[in-house]
Amino acid sequence: MTNEVLDRAAGYATCQILTSAGSSLVGVGSYTLATGGVGFVPLALGSLSLLGAGFACQSTNVDGTPPSSQEGCQKVNGTGAIAVDEGGGLQVVFPTSNIPGSNAVEITNSSPFLSAATGRWTIQVSWIWTGGTEQFVGNDYDTEAEARSVRWGLLPNPGSTCERGPDPLPPLPPEATDPITYTDPVTNCTYNVELLGFVQAFSGGTQDPVYVIESASDLLSSSGGIVGGCNFSPTVYYGGSGGGGDFGDGGGAPPFSYAPGDGPNGVPNWLDTLAAALAGAAGAIGVGLVKDAIETLLEQPYAGTIYRMVSVCEKDSSGEPISEAVEVPIAPLKAPDAQLARLDAIVELLQAAKNFKQPVCPPDRPALLGDWVTVRFESIENSPQGTRPLRKLFRYRSQSALDLGQIAAYWENFTWNAGPVCVQHKNASWGTPQCWAANVDEGKRVIRFAGLEAGIDPDAVGEWVISGSSDPRFGMPGTMQVAKVEGLEWITSRQGPSGLPLLTVDP
Repeated sequence: MTNEVLDRAAGYATCQILTSAGSSLVGVGSYTLATGGVGFVPLALGSLSLLGAGFACQSTNVDGTPPSSQEGCQKVNGTGAIAVDEGGGLQVVFPTSNIPGSNAVEITNSSPFLSAATGRWTIQVSWIWTGGTEQFVGNDYDTEAEARSVRWGLLPNPGSTCERGPDPLPPLPPEATDPITYTDPVTNCTYNVELLGFVQAFSGGTQDPVYVIESASDLLSSSGGIVGGCNFSPTVYYGGSGGGGDFGDGGGAPPFSYAPGDGPNGVPNWLDTLAAALAGAAGAIGVGLVKDAIETLLEQPYAGTIYRMVSVCEKDSSGEPISEAVEVPIAPLKAPDAQLARLDAIVELLQAAKNFKQPVCPPDRPALLGDWVTVRFESIENSPQGTRPLRKLFRYRSQSALDLGQIAAYWENFTWNAGPVCVQHKNASWGTPQCWAANVDEGKRVIRFAGLEAGIDPDAVGEWVISGSSDPRFGMPGTMQVAKVEGLEWITSRQGPSGLPLLTVDP
């Protein structure tokens, strides 16, 4: 039996049921699989409307009373309860500022309706608190589905117990569950179609009918099964406004054999099978979507491009920087050829990277400017490992306008503390001055003092380098001052790289 025959049989039965039982269907219990288990929600008028449109039924006037929005406890005893809304988790709808002590004891009404004044769906909740006064509150929603998804109940306070739960949802009316006989105009076979119930596959989704469809013939095979022509075993069909069959665009569950009775969990066998089939269909849809996406990508042409690697360290014969480049053009191709061409290009680009001079490019050394100044220091006290003072030599280039005597006067009273930390300043025009100091700050103080005389700000140009040594001969402590020869500071200078040293005194 083909799906088209099942579609026609289900469509015929649906239109018959809407005609005979339309209004009495609103608010009856509908199975929901939204929470991963099986629960009940009231059958909504909107689902019936979509169902009639899905099967192209004739217009039917359905004006049943909207179902109650009860869930959980509806009446408590003791100290009362907090009235809550179960729509999107436990939310206190009536805060304590509006309800003395939050002592609601009974919800008397919580039915959704379409407001003529606002055009929106409203749930007007009536409730009584321990003082005996009846209160009202209204919540508005944009759609009927949103309004009907909200369930109202009471959360008992400590010391209170629930006295009455929600009113049970009414079952399907008999006129909806009586078997319907259908003769198919294509196969000329007669079938019995029986409504098993309505099922909502996910929260807020449509509520679609589930039918068991079987042959009306009494012809049986010798083994007891129904075979051949118009004869087939009872089959479960799910669909209509958004379920299976042609009307669900293949998004529902395929037909399966009917197994009467309930399982160990009290759920009808057919409902357990349907829940598993819907889960499998959802997975199949996901796999199909991935497959379609991959096929689309394989058919999509990729625009051509050019990969280009540019050198940064090459220089011409005169030492001037030049820019060399290696290019790998990629033609317009479809996958996977487009991807393979790009992978092949990586090999050429990697080789080009090896052929070019490798970064890090050696930095250009700054030109040395100014005249050399050499300052000799000696410690005030003797060396810790000898009987003579420590001696230190400090050199830098100076661009100041001071003469040698003025430079000597500049350094005359300067002292500093020697030690195990080597502080150096490099990549500036005054050379690479360094000193072994007691700590980093002390070493920088010495070099900054020289920079003031030389016309260099070591914090603005060049870079600091900090190091040390494990050799005990380096980094001896001592208080250093300018060494003197015959009472004059031992500071020398020369006017150029080939000039003779100048001394403040003749040593």
